[in-house]
Amino acid sequence: MPPLTFNIIRQSTQRTAARRGTLVMTQTATATANTTTNSTLSGTTTTPVNGNACEPTQVADNKMIKRVIETPGCFMHTVKGTVPHLTPDTMRLQGFGGVHVSIEQLLQDHQPAGFDKWPFTLSKFLNLPDMVLLCDLRDPSQYFKVPINSDRHVSMKTHKGVRQLTLEEYLKVVRAYQPDIVAAMADQIADTDSSTGGAGRESISDGESESQGSPSSGPGLKRVRRSVDRSLKWLDQILMDRQGIDALAADRAADEAKRRKMKKTIPGVQSPDDPGNLAQETRKLDLATEKTVAVATRTPWTGVSVFAHVLGSHVGQERIRSAQETASREAVDGFIVDMNSLQGSSKETILSLLKVSLDHLPAEKPRMVYGLQTPEDVLRSIALGADLFDTSYPFHLTEDGKASLYSFGYNSNNNVNSTATNIHSNSTSGEAATNRWINLWDDEHANKFVPILEDCGCYACKGGRHTRAYINHLLKAHEMLATVLLMSHNMYQYSKFFSNVRQSIQDGSFEQYSASFVEQFGSEPERTGEIHAAQAIVEAALSKRNRLDGSNSNSPSSGRSSRNGDGSSDSEGVQGAMSKEEKAEARRKLKKQERFERREKNRMEGLKRKKEKQQLTEESREP
Repeated sequence: MPPLTFNIIRQSTQRTAARRGTLVMTQTATATANTTTNSTLSGTTTTPVNGNACEPTQVADNKMIKRVIETPGCFMHTVKGTVPHLTPDTMRLQGFGGVHVSIEQLLQDHQPAGFDKWPFTLSKFLNLPDMVLLCDLRDPSQYFKVPINSDRHVSMKTHKGVRQLTLEEYLKVVRAYQPDIVAAMADQIADTDSSTGGAGRESISDGESESQGSPSSGPGLKRVRRSVDRSLKWLDQILMDRQGIDALAADRAADEAKRRKMKKTIPGVQSPDDPGNLAQETRKLDLATEKTVAVATRTPWTGVSVFAHVLGSHVGQERIRSAQETASREAVDGFIVDMNSLQGSSKETILSLLKVSLDHLPAEKPRMVYGLQTPEDVLRSIALGADLFDTSYPFHLTEDGKASLYSFGYNSNNNVNSTATNIHSNSTSGEAATNRWINLWDDEHANKFVPILEDCGCYACKGGRHTRAYINHLLKAHEMLATVLLMSHNMYQYSKFFSNVRQSIQDGSFEQYSASFVEQFGSEPERTGEIHAAQAIVEAALSKRNRLDGSNSNSPSSGRSSRNGDGSSDSEGVQGAMSKEEKAEARRKLKKQERFERREKNRMEGLKRKKEKQQLTEESREP
């Protein structure tokens, strides 16, 4: 029996490919050490649990621990192994049974700090034993520009800069971490591959699908083909290694032969091209290869499920080839369709290319999608047959100071639409008005003593604990509790959204409610990366305070300044060690920051006066 099987509980009977299922992680209760048989994933046809945004289910049965993830569902997005802004207890209240961990955020020179001597799995190291842990190389919520990959390594951005990770190093990490699910190493095409436009690229034939996009909108056809070929080769080697077969012996032998061939000839020493020397080197290489093959059997790690990346960028035929070739590997337990490399394309193009990939994947295995997280994108992806996503969307809302108001189908607040419209009618944030969220950085919420959303069951809203005015105050005071409350609310609403989606698939109303959702809440405004004006002022003031604190950090606590031999004062702090050019640059930056603060303050005051003037004008017009 393979490590993962996926049985569908309910298939939509309408015109969509939406389906509902349940993944169950089964783990031996005594398997706590870093062994290779710690867990398996299997599908189930039992009555779904965790359907109402409650805690992840963990069931003990005959010394087996079962953890449940319902689909369509999510893996919680993490930063360096922890869900941002949430404590472990509030994180477990969100109703998501899995976490997504990016290796590039954890990997240091060897492993996470202290992990080298840790005898157990990464799940226990991160204190997430009750969660299904999925490990992938890169963070799906953001795509950094990194150098291009090669046949032997992939590039990823760690906290110490760009690092090249070989397949052998990747397998060592997997063996050490022992996650429940691991994404196979793949040659994902990053932004740098498409930043040069279409000049000099091989054209795509007219006979291919129109959904593949324009050749000038992405990398060349040869680059895309090479990406698919590399990923398939690495996938085969990973699957062989999981069975205990050393699949890298041939690569090591080829690298050794290349190294010997490239070795420079030392004057006076027998030339490598000499027949006698060449025969001797060949015998050594053959012996080394035989020795490698002799010890090729490794300890298998079949308890780890493998998800394979389905690639192809903007080329429709390559997406089909990648999906078909990947699906032909029966040992693959699931699929990840990465749409991040197409972020510059239109939404219709992205969704049409997603359909091309999903249509050629087997229905009996789960499919995860990267790069589509907004509610309307999730609904359209589910309609195409996607099962799993990540929680990047509520994280981005929280970072922007926004609170979710949207709802799907069941228990929908009929007054949300009008209420949210009134909230945004006088917004000064410069963003497009939307009734799916509110921005609590806006000054108008400073006097609103009501919860974020009536009848919401999240930690922030339940029982009227925290008001919009209070969270507005916390944001402007730069208190971390603000993001804790916002993240708790946004994650709860996202979890409730998925719970209602699953219920709608169950009773056959998914298509109806999806159309109603888009009609009521519209589309998500594009996230520009610009911060709110009030947030800019707060961060500028905080930065200035930190600079002042840093400059005084070396002064004695008594406030007295002691003179050094060169006449400088200890209270000068870091500035005493700065050159004249560095001091001038620091003063220039400080003055620039102060000018920015003054402009923002004047702009906000001007907007306030304009708003007051408009209100007076409207009042004077009233009969």
